[in-house]
Amino acid sequence: MISYLLRIRVNFLIRTSILNRRLSTVDINDNEDYSLSTIMTDSVQVKEGKANIHLPEGAVFYNPAQVFNRDLSVACLRLVSKYHHANECKRIKKNDPNAACVSFDQLPIGVRQENGLKIAEALSATGLRSIRYAREIPGIDTIYANDIDAGAVESIKQNIELNDVKHLVQASHDDAMNLLYSHRKPDNQFHVVDLDPYGTPGHFLDGAVQCIKKNGVICITATDMASLCGNNPHSCYSKYGSIPLHEPFCHEFALRMILYALHLQAARYDRIIEPLLCMSIDFYVRLFVRISYGAAKAQSQLGDIATVYNCTYCSSFFFQRYGQASLDERGNAKFRYAHGPPVGTHCSHCESNLRVGGPIWLGPLFDPSFVNELITSIEQAPDDSYAYRDRMLSMLYVVKEELPDPLYFDNGKLARVMHTHIPQNKVIKSALLNAGYRVSTSHARQDSIKTNAPHHVIWDIMRAFAELSSTKRASTERLNTESPYYRLLTKPSTIQVDFTEHPDWESEARKNKLIRFMGNPHARWGPLGKAVTKNKRSSEDNDSIQNKKQAKSDEDSPTEEVL
Repeated sequence: MISYLLRIRVNFLIRTSILNRRLSTVDINDNEDYSLSTIMTDSVQVKEGKANIHLPEGAVFYNPAQVFNRDLSVACLRLVSKYHHANECKRIKKNDPNAACVSFDQLPIGVRQENGLKIAEALSATGLRSIRYAREIPGIDTIYANDIDAGAVESIKQNIELNDVKHLVQASHDDAMNLLYSHRKPDNQFHVVDLDPYGTPGHFLDGAVQCIKKNGVICITATDMASLCGNNPHSCYSKYGSIPLHEPFCHEFALRMILYALHLQAARYDRIIEPLLCMSIDFYVRLFVRISYGAAKAQSQLGDIATVYNCTYCSSFFFQRYGQASLDERGNAKFRYAHGPPVGTHCSHCESNLRVGGPIWLGPLFDPSFVNELITSIEQAPDDSYAYRDRMLSMLYVVKEELPDPLYFDNGKLARVMHTHIPQNKVIKSALLNAGYRVSTSHARQDSIKTNAPHHVIWDIMRAFAELSSTKRASTERLNTESPYYRLLTKPSTIQVDFTEHPDWESEARKNKLIRFMGNPHARWGPLGKAVTKNKRSSEDNDSIQNKKQAKSDEDSPTEEVL
């Protein structure tokens, strides 16, 4: 028995030593799965984009699943830099009509540009994102790569030296809030603030709004999707001041809750949010939001905020706006009280109970002109510019065709409610188009139905589909007349449903055989644990710890008599 246990222990030690082997170099562009190795190894050299970084010992600082996030950020900020350079050229021409201004395409990358973008990465870890900005985006003035952890700052400094970007990137050892609040003066503000925390960005939004220049861009990543998607409503409320709804549309709902929280912070300082691109990606959300100035416009955005009533059975949703705000001829905000409630105490379709969620942002999630130009920029970039070029384009094609109407239905949920099989997308979309409404898919869910049709039209179509379905259902006489399903099934139709295939049911991307929804590239694709820097201990501390571990092991080990 003792020899058997010894063999198990030896095998465990051998396997542990193999897992903890050191890798000399990781190239993220070679399409290999490094998610496990980056967790288990002590020292890794990573090449991503044009950056080469060294990961510190004993820290989980790097997740290959976030390469898409950084690729998308580089592409978006390249476009933001182009806009900023064009505005600077206009300013120079206005002051001196004879002054020469170099075009953006001729700006050298990696060279400091006076009056260029001033960027703050508040939670930088290894500095990888900042270094990629410096080596891949022209028109940069200064980048602050900040982290509160001393070990992380040392890693940032080493990686800055390794990539020769000292003239562009400055390592900063400070609390993120201190960094943001210390740059509130107009002459010291940033053009771009990038927030990519572990978890919620909620407590950084106030500082980001205050330190951003006019027409600057705030980039936000949120990975606390358990809270945002409704698993912990109380936690979400404490972070964002909004109640989530655990429904198929929860990922878009998460984007709109974050935009509401950002709007609330911005409005306090007479600032306006203008979403350029907001996307739900894998296990996180990423937002690029332009911040403009103007008290009247900030107040007029009140009409884009609403509470949501959600049916507990059929998932129908109803919006109660907070007001009706607009600008008069002089540019002043004109406010009118909203009328409500939009629904009674029960759902108007199935008479089930309603629950309340939100507030959320009802405005657009993206700027169509920005998305079109972003697609063009990525398509024209060299093939080796982005590791996930194809995946970026596939998601942007869907975003480009997505309707601005808030939230969506899910084919599977519609079928479950009506006790029938899942309808094909072309069937539901054709019926909606034949009825004179618009319809699209949401980038956040492949089997989604986003439309401007009233909900009673959706249920008219589903009733007609259920009647034509071959699924065996109980006759209405045998159903409980008080059930929500019976009420939906027996409700009279308000339109003549036509399932004839409509020529426009397919999107342009689908017609052109473009990949719109790509799967995960590797196994174990998802979030990693929180980064923990390995503390350096003295030899005496290490000896003391080893002695304690040995004593504990001796106490726990069974004696020969017991065996």
